[in-house]
Amino acid sequence: MGHHICALVVVGRIDAERADSVGLRARLTHDDITVFPIDHYFSAYWAATRARGAYLDLPDGLPATFPGEAVLCDLVREVTGTNEPRFAIIQTEYFAGFGDQWAVAFAGERRLTADRASINDALAELGVRASESADEFDVIGLADFRGNPDHLEHYADLCDELGV
Repeated sequence: MGHHICALVVVGRIDAERADSVGLRARLTHDDITVFPIDHYFSAYWAATRARGAYLDLPDGLPATFPGEAVLCDLVREVTGTNEPRFAIIQTEYFAGFGDQWAVAFAGERRLTADRASINDALAELGVRASESADEFDVIGLADFRGNPDHLEHYADLCDELGV
């Protein structure tokens, strides 16, 4: 079975109405962590519609489909109501136990993680703590989140319409 996700992992209280207005739909929550599925079309769409061409400080070696537009930080600011929100962008591509994962954690636009951070590293930077029986990934329930929802497919069409 595969595990193909891309998401924003956000710390803190979320304005659900505001999140919905910008297309962020929570897939899971754990304590003060909310996981919003996104993809590179989602971030490209919001960057284009808001004329925000800046990018976050991402390490080298991430896949071309890893969202890195600074507009993601703007959206997280809006839904949390904080100037320097803590969040991570995560992505997995696994099938039958083989694959890879990528993650970058931020405080506002300041990168918190090293160049080759795992999802567990990013989650630890956000305050998630492993237990004796589960790593950070499992503690917040990411193992049960196997793929992104279909509603994100709409952003590919919107990007085509915008010529992005």
